Amino acid sequence: MLRIPHACLLLTLVVGGFLPVPAADSARLAVEPTIKDIRTGENHWYIRSTKLPGYAAATAHDPRFGEKDLWGSDVKASLFAKQVWPKNRVLVWAKPGTGAKDGWDAKHWLEDGKPATKGIDVDSDLVLPDTGNGYAISLTDGRKYQPAAFRHLTIGTNAQVIGHFSIRGNVWIKAGGSVMYLDSVVGGGHTFLRNDNLSNGWNNRGLSLVDHFHFKKLADGSTEFIGIFHSEDNWQFHSGLFIVGAGSEIGMGNRTAPKIEKDAAVAILSGSYLTRRTNCDWDTDLTVEGKLLAGLPERPLTSDARLGLGWKSKGTLMGTNGGGRIPGPKDMGMIIATGGSLTVNTSDAAKARLVINCSRRDNDWGQIEIISRGRPLGGDALIAKLKELPRRTDMTILGTITWTGIHLDDFRAGGIQVASAPDFSGKGKGPTFGADNEGKPAGLFVPVK
Repeated sequence: MLRIPHACLLLTLVVGGFLPVPAADSARLAVEPTIKDIRTGENHWYIRSTKLPGYAAATAHDPRFGEKDLWGSDVKASLFAKQVWPKNRVLVWAKPGTGAKDGWDAKHWLEDGKPATKGIDVDSDLVLPDTGNGYAISLTDGRKYQPAAFRHLTIGTNAQVIGHFSIRGNVWIKAGGSVMYLDSVVGGGHTFLRNDNLSNGWNNRGLSLVDHFHFKKLADGSTEFIGIFHSEDNWQFHSGLFIVGAGSEIGMGNRTAPKIEKDAAVAILSGSYLTRRTNCDWDTDLTVEGKLLAGLPERPLTSDARLGLGWKSKGTLMGTNGGGRIPGPKDMGMIIATGGSLTVNTSDAAKARLVINCSRRDNDWGQIEIISRGRPLGGDALIAKLKELPRRTDMTILGTITWTGIHLDDFRAGGIQVASAPDFSGKGKGPTFGADNEGKPAGLFVPVK
């Protein structure tokens, strides 16, 4: 069983500096922060770290957590910084700047400075050194489609790893490095996945990882994702603790509905964001059968964390034209299932909250034809009307929820199904409400059907 507290996606990844979002007033919450808002320039630790003398030498298997400014200020509180790994084989790519399609072969690697005598195994730590010339290595034999598996992975400047593979340890993608087709995060222990590419461009959608990404750590294991991660598809959380690191973002796509299964927990830390980039038009945007956490008991929120749900109001206009979608029990912004829970751990419920609203991360207009499974909507008169329709979301609470420290915005009238309504006194015992809800707070809640 999970003590504390695997994903389907075409994942594009861009990581940048993300300032913690301060506790915002309700008027500001109507507009989500853009990439221009969250890129913080030369003063952010991500950017400072890449210019430090020790940056090039730091690796996923030797992260140097104690070096000043190489990591964020909260690194000492993280689980991954406390993890002790046994010493294993370290394989270094022998010819930086020269790629290979059979990168699993021992002939391409050095071990202890000498040619390796055997290839990659599940306990290997891999290092692709920095180079001035771009090079790519494949780690999957496409003829046999045998996914590779190894422990730590360091991808240096101008290096790229290609191939379906599972990670059992840390991943550090250095500035200028890239990766494609990382299938899953598995195994025990506490790990991190960090990407320092700050200049690939948000709107260019950066780097493609994989169609189907699965998070399946052991019950006592965790992985903290550091940076901004976006997808065209989705994530699946099977087991273990998935952490959206402080000032980071996980942006899920719209093609497959994500689920936090009963043995999994997802924690959104201070200044971080878990969001649907676009609406999942034919299913619930997020199902919570396990634990959804804002902050952790040992790392409570010190600034707002955010949960962005899909746009669920357009079905009232489009009816069955929108992907055959009709508003109903299988198409909610979020369902906290029986046995699931949502808990906020905060240092100050008035200033550091979990903000739940309707995601505006991407324009949905470009997705309309993709999601209109019934018929193409190009030129349809409804498109213009959609652009004028206020974005609203909804959710059903069948499990348990801690309302204190939650801020709700963009919910439709009657859009929150719950066994019993929360406290509306405003004395800190219930949620707070933004200015873009449809009606007064009490009108948002209806009994579970």
